[in-house]
Amino acid sequence: MLDRASFAADYGVGDPAMARLDAYVALLVEWQERMNLVAASTLADVWQRHIADSAQIAALIDANDATVWIDIGSGAGFPSLVLALLCPGTFHLIEATAKKCAFLAAAAASLGVADRVVIHNRRIEALPPFAADIVTARACAALTQLFTWGAPFGGRAQWALLKGRTVAGEVAVAAREFTFDHRLVASRTDDEARIIVASNVRGRR
Repeated sequence: MLDRASFAADYGVGDPAMARLDAYVALLVEWQERMNLVAASTLADVWQRHIADSAQIAALIDANDATVWIDIGSGAGFPSLVLALLCPGTFHLIEATAKKCAFLAAAAASLGVADRVVIHNRRIEALPPFAADIVTARACAALTQLFTWGAPFGGRAQWALLKGRTVAGEVAVAAREFTFDHRLVASRTDDEARIIVASNVRGRR
């Protein structure tokens, strides 16, 4: 279990960002009492299970001031809102559930990032494509499906996808329909998990 102090030290997060992350955690706990944002059992280990799990992506991609991010299936904002507190750029959060979008909007406003966070309350298939520099997703869908959804946005993007123990099989299946460069990075928060860092994603057809 990773506590708040250990997270700040291990990830090199300073006091201003930690204050915003503290506020995010407090909002998550408050709203969790009214709706199911995350598995309730994970709140006791929120800094490892959610905050650190999301933050580890920041060290794996090349972000800059012009970066446009897309997060597929944003849920309670992991990894997207955590990354918005740690990285520059504009973040497009795609979430089909209206109640979760209400939380995301309230959190973005409270955390002072509403000017850089765009919330799309719809399925990604219904969203007109635009160019993204980075595509993220966490516990959302199999890799083939993520590539299918995200390819219209991220043909030239970096992809950082948090995956579980089935990742090798997902890569093999996705390779039947897509060509892509990728590497698998060991998760810092789960020994069995991996992060797919991909680029040059193209459909074979």
